Amino acid sequence: MIKIKNLIIILLLITVPFLMTVDAAAKKNILVLHSYHQGLEWTDQISEGIRSVFPYKDEVKIYYEYLDTKRNYSQKYYEKLISLYREKARIINFDAIIVSDNAAFNFILKYGEELYPQTPVIFCGVNNLNKNLLKNHEDICGIVEKAEHRKIINLILKLHPDLNKLIIINDQTLTGKNIKSELKLILKEYENRLDYEIWDSFTIDELQNRLVKMDKNNVIYLLVLNRDKNGNFISYNQGINIIRGVSNNPIYGAWDFFLGKGIVGGKLISAQAQGREAALMAKKIISDQKDLSGKVVYDNGNDYFFDYLELKEFDINKDELPANSKIINQPEPFLEKNYQFLFWGLIFLAAIIVVLLIIFYFKYKEKKKIEKLNRELEEKVRARTKELRKMVITDELTGLFNRRRILELLEKELAKCRRYQRNLSVIMMDLDFFKDINDSYGHQFGDQVLKKIGYILQENTRKLDLVGRYGGEEFLLILPETELEKASLVAEKLRQKIKKAEIKGQDLRLTASFGTAQFDDDLSHQLIKKADDLLYKAKAKGRDRVES
Repeated sequence: MIKIKNLIIILLLITVPFLMTVDAAAKKNILVLHSYHQGLEWTDQISEGIRSVFPYKDEVKIYYEYLDTKRNYSQKYYEKLISLYREKARIINFDAIIVSDNAAFNFILKYGEELYPQTPVIFCGVNNLNKNLLKNHEDICGIVEKAEHRKIINLILKLHPDLNKLIIINDQTLTGKNIKSELKLILKEYENRLDYEIWDSFTIDELQNRLVKMDKNNVIYLLVLNRDKNGNFISYNQGINIIRGVSNNPIYGAWDFFLGKGIVGGKLISAQAQGREAALMAKKIISDQKDLSGKVVYDNGNDYFFDYLELKEFDINKDELPANSKIINQPEPFLEKNYQFLFWGLIFLAAIIVVLLIIFYFKYKEKKKIEKLNRELEEKVRARTKELRKMVITDELTGLFNRRRILELLEKELAKCRRYQRNLSVIMMDLDFFKDINDSYGHQFGDQVLKKIGYILQENTRKLDLVGRYGGEEFLLILPETELEKASLVAEKLRQKIKKAEIKGQDLRLTASFGTAQFDDDLSHQLIKKADDLLYKAKAKGRDRVES
C-alpha cells in the first residue's frame, strides 16, 4: 500500500510541471489591426468571423486596434497614430497579426518590421493586391478581396434587357480607388455592349440631384460609399439610404452588408467569411500546424444572394437567377397559402388584446404611478449619494481634491508607473507671503485668493492631470505621462498665470514658489519630499520661482 502511494506522489511530481509548461505554451497573443473603426458593419463582421475561430478563452488573447481611416485620413493624424503604436508595441509581444483592408495592410508593410519584428501577418479584405509588395515579406499571407464585377455585370445585363446605362457609384477612399482600378480593366471588355458612367466625385447633395435625374432604365452598381469629396464620412446604412431615398432604380452590390437594406443582390463578399478564413490561417500558424508563408488566397465572393422584396418590386423572375441563389425575406409557403386565415386571425387576436388592455388599464396606470414615485425616490438617493461622495473627496473651499484624496490618487498613479514603466512628475506649489495677505486683508479675502488659485490650477492643466489642496496655501499637482522638463514648463506657466491674476476688490499681485520632481521608483512620501525640498529651495532663493 505504501509503495503504491509513493508511486502516485512521484507521478504527480513529474506530471504537474509538464502540464504547467504545456498550459503556459498554449497561451498566445494575436493583434487584430483594422483599417476602419469599431461600429462600421464591415469591420465588426470581420471581428465576428475571427471570434468564431477564437472564442473568448484564455488560450488565445485577441487585442483589437482601429486605424479609423474612413473618418480620419490627414497626414498629421497618421503621424500621431504611428507614434501611438510605437508606444503600444513595447508592451505586448504578439504571436500573429491579422490585418483587415488596405490601410492596415499598407501600415504593416511600412512599419511592421519596426513595431512587430518577425511576427507572422495574415491579411484579409485587401483589394487590388500588388504581389510585388510581398517579395521581401515571406512571413505575410492572407485573403485578397476580389469582387466578382464581371459576373455581377453579366447578371445585370441578363436581368435588365432594357438597360439604358449602368451607373457605378464609388468613392475616392483608398479602398474605392483600388476597386476602381480593378473594375476599369474589366469594363474594357464591355465597350461595345454596355454604356456606363462612374460617379466617384460628389457631395451628398450632388449625388442626390444626379440620382433624381436618372433615366428609369438605368441600373445602379453600388461599390464603396464611405466619404464624399468634401471628406464627410458616410456609413453603409447612410449610403444606401441616401440612394434609396431619391431613386427608384434597381441597385446591385458586391458586399453583403448592403443586403436587406435596398439592393436587389449580387455575388456578395462576406466580411465574416473573410475574418474567419484569416483567423483559421492564424490558428494554423500559431499552432505550428502549417507553414503558410507567402500564401495568397483570392476570395471571389461566397454565393449569389438576393432580396425577395426587391425582386418583387422590380418584377424580376426568380427563375432567371443563377442556380443555387439564396433569397432573403422570402415568405414561407404556409403564409402565402393561408394569408386570409392569418389576416382574420390577427384581427380577432387584436380585438382580444384591446379588451384585455381596457380591463388592465387602471391597474397599469396605478403601477406606472408607483414606478414614477420609486424612480423619483431613487434619483434623490443617487443625487444625495453623489453629493456625499463629492464632499468626502473634495476640498470645500477650492473645489480641488482634498489632501486625503490627492494622496490616494498619487499612490494609484505610482502603481501604474511601476507596472507599465511610465513617466510621472509632481509639482508642489506654495503661495508666497500668504500669512501677510490674511493679516492685511482678512481671512475672507484670503479664502477668495485660494479659490482663485484653485481655478487657475484647474484651467491651466490637462484633463488627465490631478490637482489637490495639500494644506493651507500649499497645492500638489500630479502629472501622469510627463517628464521633468515638461513638468517644469507647466510649473513656469502656472507661476506666470498666478502673477498676472487679478483679485476683485484689491490691487494685489500674487506670487508663488514651485518645486518639481520626477518619479524614479520612489515611494509616494519620498517623491513628495523631493518636490517639497525643491519648493523650499525656491523660497530660499527669493520666492516667485520654479526649482526642479
